[in-house]
Amino acid sequence: KLWHNIFPLQDFESLWVILDDSKSNKVDYGEFIHAIAGEMNEYRKAFVRKAYMKLDFNKTGSVPMVDIRKCYCAK
Repeated sequence: KLWHNIFPLQDFESLWVILDDSKSNKVDYGEFIHAIAGEMNEYRKAFVRKAYMKLDFNKTGSVPMVDIRKCYCAK
């Protein structure tokens, strides 16, 4: 449910292609940060860390698509 308020499913799928740079069907922290354009201020960095930590609820350092699906509802 985290993403459905932000992106339609089609946009999310496009975003996933960008985020999953290694094509591993997982997004690791480096890929996630790499996808964010430009230098971020501290407020923005904290926001990104908070969002990523919600996605990486198992604290593995990567987010498999199955975990993203737990947070995203396209309905």
